[in-house]
Amino acid sequence: MEIFMLKNNDKLLVCYRRLFINDENRFFLGTVDEYDNGLVKITGHSFLRDGITGQMAEKSSQATKILSISAGSLIVYLLPDSVDIDKLHFSQQKLKICLTDGQDFSLDLTEKSLRTS
Repeated sequence: MEIFMLKNNDKLLVCYRRLFINDENRFFLGTVDEYDNGLVKITGHSFLRDGITGQMAEKSSQATKILSISAGSLIVYLLPDSVDIDKLHFSQQKLKICLTDGQDFSLDLTEKSLRTS
């Protein structure tokens, strides 16, 4: 019997690991279309931190990606089923960055080395 870690319609936030000091934060927020042996097919939107303004910018077009979540270059967060993915946005205050729906859900994405508390 095969056990799958992810199922269709699971909501994920994928964080790309910063490999170099000047790399900007990159995220992919979407829902699982398929999952098999560490590969996930996910549909959603890309977000990139603008190096000039410091704000998160969403790419306007929806995309479907196939990602290897077992590779180690990605950090993957499984979001609660109750979260409305269309209401999620990034909130920034100084160096702190959170993914929030503006109501009950908030996920602190601040890198440990930048945390003040």
